Amino acid sequence: MNYMNILYSYLIFFAFYGLGNSQCDSIVLRNQLEINQFISTYGKCTEVNHLIIKDVDADITQLDSLYSLERINGDLRLNFRSSNENFKNINGLKNLKYVNYLNGNSYKVTGQFSNLDTLYFLAFNDILSEFTHDVFSFFPNIKHIEEHLSISNTLVEENTQMFTTGSNFELTIGYKMDSTSLKVLSQRIKREHLKSLMIFPADGIDLRHLTIIDSVEHLHFAYNKNCNFTNIATIRNLKSLTLQNDLGNNDFGEGLKYIEDIDYLFSQNNKFKIDYEKILPILKSIKDQVLISSHDSLYNLGFLENVSPPQDSNEYTTVNISNNRRLNDCNSSFLCEALKRYPNSVNIQNNASKCTKDEILKYCKMVDTDEEVDVPITLSPNPAYHEIQLLHAEGSFDYEIKSINGRHLLSGIVQDHINVMDLPPGIYILSLKSQNSDGLVINKRFVKM
Repeated sequence: MNYMNILYSYLIFFAFYGLGNSQCDSIVLRNQLEINQFISTYGKCTEVNHLIIKDVDADITQLDSLYSLERINGDLRLNFRSSNENFKNINGLKNLKYVNYLNGNSYKVTGQFSNLDTLYFLAFNDILSEFTHDVFSFFPNIKHIEEHLSISNTLVEENTQMFTTGSNFELTIGYKMDSTSLKVLSQRIKREHLKSLMIFPADGIDLRHLTIIDSVEHLHFAYNKNCNFTNIATIRNLKSLTLQNDLGNNDFGEGLKYIEDIDYLFSQNNKFKIDYEKILPILKSIKDQVLISSHDSLYNLGFLENVSPPQDSNEYTTVNISNNRRLNDCNSSFLCEALKRYPNSVNIQNNASKCTKDEILKYCKMVDTDEEVDVPITLSPNPAYHEIQLLHAEGSFDYEIKSINGRHLLSGIVQDHINVMDLPPGIYILSLKSQNSDGLVINKRFVKM
């Protein structure tokens, strides 16, 4: 019995001893004193779940007492205060080999993560100092970044190691990125792996030097000006597009000229006029969600005219058109269809006075082509290129062709066909009024290719 008690005591001792010297839970260090007392407070941890350095007293100068750490399974956040003008030496983390999520400010940081070879998420940038610091100089042995890389500083070829990425990779670029930096990234990230690209924020970036964007599925622009984005024309399979806080004078070239369908369109807080029809020249449908909000220079929704809205509503607001103070013309078949399918999932509010649900519903009623009577007339072909035939029509009709916004375009008398060759591609309403005594009016919708 004594032997078993002694053995049990040893097992408990070694269990606690091993835990104290191997794995620790989440740790927050607020100043240099707490860093210096790391070993006495937590033991020689080799592995932690999260390590947050807050620099509350803006007095941190070195991390030497963290030398035992080899792995951080969650976040490593180096939140050095901008008011801390000391140089911060990170050599104390030289034994780290893996970090899941590394995020922080590299302002006046010296030293290296000399053994760190694998990261899941990396965002360690200096946007405060006038000189540019190559972020990869902190990671001389990096071999793999699984999911996300955020870069705001210029890169130097000789300082940037060759690394691999996961197959569903996200890249954020902005601030001081130049053409050389974009070329460096293009040589290290496989084009088939780059699925998400965010440019935020940027002034004067020439995206043409990032030659690996063909397979991008999620594209996000925010706080950009004077940029060249013309190579977005190479993207073939986009799922979501976000245009946010555009600052003007950005060149989108031919736009997303291969993209007919996307899942999400988010556009908000844009103070300058954006040519959506140029950015999305052949867009035909949006499958899941639309947000158009808080624009200063949006006057109509013409770019949505030939676009089909989501087929079904989702748990969020499916279509949201709000807070566009100069948007006075919301009349579109897009909104008519959305309001017919899921009126409670369409939010239209705080726009100019004519862009309200009531005004749009009045318009929808005017252009509605659903017949309450059994009229055999059909239009063929539909879509049409040169002319439309009136099949099964008897007698003559006064006709008028209007745009989907109600603007008069053509009129005359017809018996069997109408020449539409000179109409630009789009959706139109054909009104037919019988010259017989009944005066029956028929509205038909057709597409001109």
